[in-house]
Amino acid sequence: MTDKDVTQAERFPRRTARRENTRKRIIAVAARLFQRVGYGTTTMNAIAEAADVHVTTLFTHFKSKQDLAASANEETLKRLERLIDNSVGRQPFFEFFRAIVMDFASRLAGERDPGVTVWSELERDPELALAWKSYEHRQIMMLAAYVAAEYGLPADDYRPVLVSGLMVSASWEAHRRWSGDTRRLNLERETLAAIDVAEAMAKAVLARPAASAKTPAAPRKRAAQRA
Repeated sequence: MTDKDVTQAERFPRRTARRENTRKRIIAVAARLFQRVGYGTTTMNAIAEAADVHVTTLFTHFKSKQDLAASANEETLKRLERLIDNSVGRQPFFEFFRAIVMDFASRLAGERDPGVTVWSELERDPELALAWKSYEHRQIMMLAAYVAAEYGLPADDYRPVLVSGLMVSASWEAHRRWSGDTRRLNLERETLAAIDVAEAMAKAVLARPAASAKTPAAPRKRAAQRA
């Protein structure tokens, strides 16, 4: 928020609150449409209609659909950050991760159009793929901090990042498989199977001592041949 935005918020608190509420409503509506009918299929006009705002109002908040998608990702990350803050030290990491992933799977299973998947969208839209990689990286780093705090691991230990990356990859692999065959596969069952395997692997990684960061010793030189 700029100094100008702060000044306007102070002068017009009701107007600022309405604007913020409108923005949040647009983001929530857009996220639902992206999930239900796909990013590529969703138009700005459809988002404006579903959010009950004029399309010109929509563009005063977001300059493009990519900007709106990035804002939706940002809101998701903020929610995850709040959940983590409220759970670290109170709930074991793997229990926390399992709960949020299974909740997502149960909500997504009944809404997704079998013909529209996040994977096909990412392949068709390089800009969206770049935004997704940034989102995924930030998500992994938040979860890695959770792991490090719970297991008392230092900041330079690779294991928290590797563990969180493994868990996130497992959940999305289950989603990828299901989205390729929604008629025969059950998303909740696929997700549960994937995170069961990933959790066992992750705990094995955490049980191992940290790898030494020392520089490998140079190979010994052969003894000089005798004359």
